Amino acid sequence: MLTKRVEILLDPAEIGALHRLAKKTKKSVGALIREAVKEKYLTPSSHERIAALKRLTSPQREVDFPRWKQLKTELSKGMRRRLAFD
Repeated sequence: MLTKRVEILLDPAEIGALHRLAKKTKKSVGALIREAVKEKYLTPSSHERIAALKRLTSPQREVDFPRWKQLKTELSKGMRRRLAFD
């Protein structure tokens, strides 16, 4: 849902070109501008995506989880404490 309004000033050639493109693509001028903003400023570049993937798969991101027996014991203790307060 669109909730904010932005006003921009365009020269006659720019707005004319946008109106022609909007008519050709059967979209509004606003929709064209929103698509352009999303593509140019709000979509990560391939370089940014690759860097994020490298951070996610980096060995420094590895997490050591406790063994299941230890985890089960901790969960049981937590549940007993919670039940005692209910």
